[in-house]
Amino acid sequence: MEQRESFEMQNAIGWTEHAAKQEGEDRKYAIEVPGIEQPIGFTALYGLFRQTAPELGALIGDEVRGKGVGRWAERLTVTKAFEEFGAHRVYGRIPSFNTAAKRVVAAQGWQHEGTMPGHIKRPDGTVLDCDVWGVSPEQFFAAVAKW
Repeated sequence: MEQRESFEMQNAIGWTEHAAKQEGEDRKYAIEVPGIEQPIGFTALYGLFRQTAPELGALIGDEVRGKGVGRWAERLTVTKAFEEFGAHRVYGRIPSFNTAAKRVVAAQGWQHEGTMPGHIKRPDGTVLDCDVWGVSPEQFFAAVAKW
């Protein structure tokens, strides 16, 4: 959702060390692809163990974009949210221009629940709308059973 002006190796090491602890109410998972040395992205569940639904987050590298890697990574992460962590639903925020991400979640049973005008402000001052999507366990498992 957010863009950083820079992300140096020290930032990556700190992020990775924190994510590996698997403590608190967030869980982050590296996406590894056979034949590629480094992880190509991550998925995350933010806000587990609350009364509110957790949020799915994802970042997929350009080298595998459009090859189904993100779809499978998100499917595995949302399955964990429901089966392992007992989430009653999951939601996600997607920049309105990101049609590929919206197609991925729609294929997994997610529903568009609204648009937040001007929700994202980039470092260059660009203001973007953001769509909110959500899914229940019933919607999700019915949709992915068709794959």
